[in-house]
Amino acid sequence: MAQSHASVAAPAFLERKTSAALVSVLVNAVLITAKLTVGLLTGSVAILADAAHSFLDLSASIFAFLGIRAAEKPADEDHAWGHARAENLSSLFQMFLLGATCVAIVIEAARRLVVPASVRIAWYSFVVVIGAVVADIAVSRYLARVSARHRGSAALEADALHFSSDLWASLATLIGISLVATLRWQVADPLAGVAVALIIGSTAVRQGRQTAAVLMDAMPDRDTLAAIERILANEPRIDRHHTLRARQAGTRVLLDVSVHVDGNLPLARAHEIGHAIAERIQLEVPVVSDAVVHVEPKEAEHG
Repeated sequence: MAQSHASVAAPAFLERKTSAALVSVLVNAVLITAKLTVGLLTGSVAILADAAHSFLDLSASIFAFLGIRAAEKPADEDHAWGHARAENLSSLFQMFLLGATCVAIVIEAARRLVVPASVRIAWYSFVVVIGAVVADIAVSRYLARVSARHRGSAALEADALHFSSDLWASLATLIGISLVATLRWQVADPLAGVAVALIIGSTAVRQGRQTAAVLMDAMPDRDTLAAIERILANEPRIDRHHTLRARQAGTRVLLDVSVHVDGNLPLARAHEIGHAIAERIQLEVPVVSDAVVHVEPKEAEHG
């Protein structure tokens, strides 16, 4: 059996990811303050729902920061595979927060539909919501770019998704308060709140399913598996391979596979081949951070 481990990430790499998470925290703190202030001054359930969404995003950003810090800890006696799944746990916590916020907004919007309340829309309402739209676009792109630059980050990807959903929620809020301001259609405000809740809910379900699949040891995407299969199929030093298994931790893939080599090879040579194949897989498919190759003689084949 041969095994190859990826090297520990450099401190600079960690710093870039955590810095992105901290930017997310600061932006959300500003958005919450602005939206909550305007929501309380105007009585708009749509703006308050948007503020709740931003508060959720702040919690998600904090979870992302903590998840990234925990995920980059090296392997130890109690965590032989490292701590990469801390990012996936962070993402899962974020989805639970999304779901809880969605329910709370729907309840408040339903109450406003049954018992109408007057909403006062001022010029600063539009300034805050439009400012939030601009911030959501800028930060979501920034987080996605940082994540992609470093081969992905489950926590940052989830955080970027929050900002993307917050963008749509802010647009729904903008439509709602515009209808209230221009047509005096008071019911548009709680309806916009419901729209925000639906956006939040769809985000929670979509991201939650992806995160649950990783935590349940689902195989990685088909493109990654196909790339690994091509390497093994075109490897001249092996006769065939079987029992290919892969799972994800964070955005990394952990792989093990059995290969058959010439049974007359010395043990040391067979061991070298296993190491070489593991290193080739990690080199050509960078998302694979750990590859274990079990070497068996061709004579051991059955059936």
